[in-house]
Amino acid sequence: MSLNLHAAVRNVIQAVNPDVSGWWYRSAGAVLNTDGRQVPAYQTPLSVMLQVQPPSARDLRFIEYLQMQGVIRTVYMFSNPQGIVRVNQTGNDLLLFPQWAGSPNDTWLVERPDESYNVDANGWTKLYVTLQTDRAYSVMDGSGRLVLDADGRIVRSSG
Repeated sequence: MSLNLHAAVRNVIQAVNPDVSGWWYRSAGAVLNTDGRQVPAYQTPLSVMLQVQPPSARDLRFIEYLQMQGVIRTVYMFSNPQGIVRVNQTGNDLLLFPQWAGSPNDTWLVERPDESYNVDANGWTKLYVTLQTDRAYSVMDGSGRLVLDADGRIVRSSG
């Protein structure tokens, strides 16, 4: 039996940096748009609690090695979100959570799961996510979720 150190320090982490509620959009592969282009599709979103932190110095060195750019956060969550899984023909999952406390939800792309611990038995995964520009041109519902059409495509605003 392995020791779950995260469970041992969970209360201390919460006292310093409380979890943020968000939405997890699992990739469902791609569908054809009306103009014939492939666009990502997503499953119905799940409500999740996220531990959002800035990248550590070690993380920043690794992120630089991966040539990731933009606004990046390290996220810990009790589940198993995915980046690109070519064998399953699925793209990156999305997370929705505010960039700053009190601000509206932003869309974050799961670039790369970095670590996982016992995800099949309520374990956690460490992720690197990058901020997307979707808030400016995506339709959101009253609870701050992206609106999906019947095929799982993100509904875009007309303006």
